[in-house]
Amino acid sequence: MNCPDILGERIRHYRKLNNVTQMELADKLGVAPRYIGNLEQGHRKPSLDMLVEICKWFGIELSDILPLEAERNLCPKEQMIYEISAKCRTLEVEQIGIVKTMVCSLKS
Repeated sequence: MNCPDILGERIRHYRKLNNVTQMELADKLGVAPRYIGNLEQGHRKPSLDMLVEICKWFGIELSDILPLEAERNLCPKEQMIYEISAKCRTLEVEQIGIVKTMVCSLKS
């Protein structure tokens, strides 16, 4: 997973957390809905100004949404753990429970 994907997943996470559609978010930000979809899929990178507006709208800090530099320099095992964790942030509670059950059933 590269940084635009992580960023896009976080944008999607906060949008869904706030029960907002791509169209509604696009309307609030004054952009096309396709732009929001492209951000969430990692096909576009938002400007810093747009990131600030997104964060303001969700009531979060930039640090809540931006991938850290350290996230890009992890060893392969830690990178996989990070990617699983990032994906889990986008899941519903029930889905996270399933993942937890599966992980806990694995033998060390």
